[in-house]
Amino acid sequence: MDFANQLQLEITQALKDKQDLKLQTLRMLSSALHNEKIAKGEDLTDQDVQQIIKREVKKRKEAFESYKSAGREEAAQKEADEMKILETYLPEMMSDEDVEKIVEEEIGNNPDAKAGQLIGVVMKRVAGQADGGKVAELVNKKLA
Repeated sequence: MDFANQLQLEITQALKDKQDLKLQTLRMLSSALHNEKIAKGEDLTDQDVQQIIKREVKKRKEAFESYKSAGREEAAQKEADEMKILETYLPEMMSDEDVEKIVEEEIGNNPDAKAGQLIGVVMKRVAGQADGGKVAELVNKKLA
């Protein structure tokens, strides 16, 4: 079963269970996937789906931080809850220790490389299982 069909089943279940926030979040995700499919002109790959989910999580994270800094706790909490729902559809993230080991290996393999080059190499190795900001932070910390 592809992700779109699974998502529709979960939307139906959220509707039956009267889980309004989950329903709204999954409908938004379904819409984002549909729009991307139209823009691309072909079916989405699993990697495309993961990228879209990550983009939506990032939007929620930015909105959360904005609401939090503006003192709008209720809106910030809603964004955080939506982010948690979306994150359940992402693969397990690597631990900081695992990412740090990869960073150290790549620094050892490429001692003359600059931070940007190392970040690119590490991001390819972690294949979406680590946050780019965290990778950049670890690379810069190790090079300092």
